[in-house]
Amino acid sequence: PLISSAVFSSSMVLLEPERHRLTIYPSEILEGALYQGSAVQATNYRIIKNLHITHIVNATANNPDAFPNTLCYLRLPLSDNAQQDLMEALPLASRFIQQALMGVPAGRVLVHCSMGRSRSSALTLAFLMEHRHWSLLHALHWLKERRACTAPNINFLQQLLAYEELLFGNINSSVGSDDNKSLLETNTLHLCVWFSF
Repeated sequence: PLISSAVFSSSMVLLEPERHRLTIYPSEILEGALYQGSAVQATNYRIIKNLHITHIVNATANNPDAFPNTLCYLRLPLSDNAQQDLMEALPLASRFIQQALMGVPAGRVLVHCSMGRSRSSALTLAFLMEHRHWSLLHALHWLKERRACTAPNINFLQQLLAYEELLFGNINSSVGSDDNKSLLETNTLHLCVWFSF
């Protein structure tokens, strides 16, 4: 059926510059509270001001904190590679985000890395698991629905599975056993297959 001109007006059509402006904002992960984005977004004062961001988790090794005199930062100089250990960073980021959101008045947090895909996703997922008590898979589904480019690297996925076990004790065998390693590899494979779709 055709749409009548009374219902559809030219003011409803987004021109290319307007569409681009819609994509320059970080993704809203928890309504009015938690956002995830890129280093470029974290250095744009207009974005920070419009979203009322009060706290930033900077998960880059090379990008300085843009507004240290006006915002509260957690600086985690992380690299997006197979050697980066996140096991200290995950609880630090989770605690920082939780304290900001529970503050009086409640803060708003932006978690960012360079592109807003891997390191920031790993930290956001850790927060959702720890403070929302969600499984990694549930947190991944939630995050992927809100930020389609979410893609923590395989090393980070393996560490998030280990973090999930640390939080919830999901794997009954002892840490370091062959069964545990096999289950970790299987779960990592399942997550990688899930991400490929």
